[in-house]
Amino acid sequence: MPETLRSTLGLTRALLRLCRGANIAAAAAFFLLLGLSFVREDLFVQYYRTHMPGVDVQRLLPALRAMVLVGAPMFALVHALLTRLLAMAETVRDGDPFVPENAERLRAVAWCLLMIQLLHMGFGVLAAQVRASGAPMEWEFPLAGWLAVLLTFVLAGVFREGARLRGDLQAMI
Repeated sequence: MPETLRSTLGLTRALLRLCRGANIAAAAAFFLLLGLSFVREDLFVQYYRTHMPGVDVQRLLPALRAMVLVGAPMFALVHALLTRLLAMAETVRDGDPFVPENAERLRAVAWCLLMIQLLHMGFGVLAAQVRASGAPMEWEFPLAGWLAVLLTFVLAGVFREGARLRGDLQAMI
């Protein structure tokens, strides 16, 4: 393996591990804030009334809590996705990426991406609730995300077929 590919792959693996750790830390922070929003609701109400005086806090807080709950599965999906990508990067490092396991990993990544996009649609509904409370919140339809889902399913099929053909070729030799 050329040195540039080896160093790029090493950096990629390190970034995937870092992202996985950041995802776990973000999940912990979100759940901590969710818990605090119930235990110390008065602090949240005071904060929003001070920093956003025109906002209906009684409407805003339930919408924000719902966003955390809708986002909860997303943390698990991102963790699964990053773990699969890291395993695929390991096979590249080992010099044998076109294996049936990577086709299945890529398919799992596609399913994770699909579920993330569906959850993102739920965020759109909740963003409308946040806006209805008077708080600013933007949401856009994630066309690129849906295209990434389709692309990943196609690539998973390409990997599966490539691994099958490779297996057939090896069986003939």
